[in-house]
Parts: sequence; C-alpha cells; structure tokens
Amino acid sequence: MLLRFITTTHQLNWASLYYFTKHTRPKAQPHREKTRAKAISDDKSGKIAKSDQEQEQKQQQENLKKKIELEKLRALQPKMHTWSSFYETHIPQTKKIPKTIYLSLDQQPEGRRKHYKKFVQPPVDITEENNQKFQIKQHTYEDPFAQPKRAGLIAVKVGMTAQWDKWGYRHALTVLQLDNNQVVQVVKNDTYTGLQVGAGAVNIKTLKKPQIGHFLKANIPPKKYIKEFPITPENALPVGFMLTARHFTPGQYIDIQGISTGKGFGGTVKRHNFKTQPATHGNSLCHRQLGSTGQRQDPGRVFKGKKMPGHLGNDKVTCEGIQIYRIDAVRQLIYIKGSVPGKPGSIVYLKDSWKAQKKNKELLNFPTLAVEDGKEYAKEIVMEAPLEDPEMEETHENDFPKAGEDAED
Repeated sequence: MLLRFITTTHQLNWASLYYFTKHTRPKAQPHREKTRAKAISDDKSGKIAKSDQEQEQKQQQENLKKKIELEKLRALQPKMHTWSSFYETHIPQTKKIPKTIYLSLDQQPEGRRKHYKKFVQPPVDITEENNQKFQIKQHTYEDPFAQPKRAGLIAVKVGMTAQWDKWGYRHALTVLQLDNNQVVQVVKNDTYTGLQVGAGAVNIKTLKKPQIGHFLKANIPPKKYIKEFPITPENALPVGFMLTARHFTPGQYIDIQGISTGKGFGGTVKRHNFKTQPATHGNSLCHRQLGSTGQRQDPGRVFKGKKMPGHLGNDKVTCEGIQIYRIDAVRQLIYIKGSVPGKPGSIVYLKDSWKAQKKNKELLNFPTLAVEDGKEYAKEIVMEAPLEDPEMEETHENDFPKAGEDAED
C-alpha cells in the first residue's frame, strides 16, 4: 500500500523507492536457503558423478578397443622377419651392424670366418610366400614418348666397399639394404595417383590411434618409415605387396634422396669453396676469412643470400643419375656406384631417374618384376662390363704396316 501510495500521489523518487522496498522486504530464512543450496549441490554432485562414470566407461571401452587392435597387429608382427631382429637374436654381443655384412659369403676373410659363420644362413625371406596371393602382370610401353612412373623403395645406408671388373677397373660402391618394403596404401585422385610404401619394424606400443587404424585397414604389420611415390595409374600395385631388390635392375639409373651429414658451423672456404687469402705480404691471421661483404654508401648494406659462414650439412639432398652396379637378391642389398648422402644407418629413398628415362626404358620391369612359379632367378646380378677395355688407347689402321710392305718402309 505504501509503495502504491508513493507511486500514485507523488512523483517517482528512486531514493525513497529503494528505502521503502529495502525495509518492507520479508526477512531472510537462512535454514531454507541452506537446504536449497544443499539440494542444488547434491544434484550437481550427482550429475558430476554420473558424467565421470560415463567418461570412465567410455575410456574403458576405448582401451578395450585399442587392446583388441594391438592384439591384431601383434598377430601380424611375428610373421615378419627383419634384418634387425636377426642381428639381435644371432649376435647379441654387438649392437651395431657388422661392417662385412655387405661382402659376399664367399669373400669373407679366412681369419674371421669363425666370427661371421652365423651369416651363412640369412633370415627367412617371406617375400615370395607373401606375394603368392597377388597376381602381377608385367606390361610394356610401345609409345616411344610415354613417360611412365614406377614406385620407389626405402633403404638403409650400410656402408661402402669396392669391386673390380674384368678389366681391372675399381668401382667404389655404396651398399644399401632393404627391410621389408611393402605397399601400405594406394592414393587415387582425379589427377594424381600415388603409392605409399612402408619399411622397417616399429614397436607397437609407440603407435597412435590413427596409425593403428591405418595399418589394420591394410592388414599389414606396422612400419617405421613411410614414403609416398607418385606413379602412373597403370603401375599401381595391390596393398600388402612386398617390393624386393629385384624391383631395380643392374645398369639402370636412379635418383637417391637423403639427409646429408651434418657438419656444424662451417666457414666460407669449406661451405662455398672460397679461395683463401694470400699467406704473405702483411696478411696476419686472416687466411681463411671472408673478406669484404658489401659495397659503398650505395646501397650501404649487405644483400640477402650473401654467401657467408653458417650451418653446413643436415639438408635434404637428391643425387640424380646414379647407376646400380650389383644386386644381392638373397640379403636384399643394392650396390650403388658412387656416394650416397647421409651416414651409415640413415634412411634414403630410391626411385627411377627422371632424366635418364630413355636409357632405363629397356631395363625396367613395369610395374615390377613378376615372379613366375617354377622359374629360377639369379641370387646375385652384376652389371655387365664393357666389351672393350675403357682405358685402352685407340689405334688407327695406319699405325700398323700393311701386308706385303717392308717394316723399314
């Protein structure tokens, strides 16, 4: 009534309105507020407990699902025999790969025959057994202007060796080793076709959920290294097919990509092949210095990209047009003429040379070598030596006397 009287008879005064509403309000009832707050808190706690319980059940289901997936991968894992597992089981006293692994079994020294006698029986090769369920048909290209692309391989750099041909010419060779290269996925698009190749063995516990599903979908054991190679559609291979060293042919040219050896901070003489400064005529402790780097007042600065000291190595390097000299099909070794980027144990990627397609066309098997049942293949293939001695000097017919002429004439 008082509030109605103020609002009807007098002009509205906010101060008086606040005063009368404050003192005419009913008194608070703390016991009811406590019970209400308690009921709200109990309701919230119940909802939180229920949500926690649901999350826990959901997490248990995910863990059970992951456990089942890991068991499936473990079932696939023992079927694969890798070189790394072979070293661990047969030679536990050495952690590193022996340096003579790339030598032929007949070329091992007599004095160390006892130490390397366990290498007489290489690990079980399941490639042929695995590829029996696939039917691969080889094809050729009649079009001389065709530019086909095949899949590449993932290899490990083992070391270097040398071999002499029948003319006594010494070839410096880099040995690369394959470790169960297998097709993981075929990527197809309207304008692109790629083949995803995996290699190596990895601990299953280190895999993430997307990786587990990726390998389970392909029904293959998990791979440590994966690389996708662009190919032409007709050279696609089925998922699960294993690629061997016979994928390449001795004499063909390939491109090798890898990470070069890191050399830390390097100067301009080593990094950019600069000449050193004079050693005399007043030069004092500046023999390998850079020298002047800029111009005069105009432009008054050093241009970007100037060759200066800096980090050297540890870069992605591609060596093009390297020739394959020899292939060991039993131990999955590829012998390359020349050097390969990276240290021993580093990963390199091999693919057919793009610049030497015409030279490779007669040597390549498209999409890969299809092994025929009952046919025997050579275990070691070496590139054929030239028919004539490459270092022999050419002679002309006028250098020899003709028949019927005197030698003095």
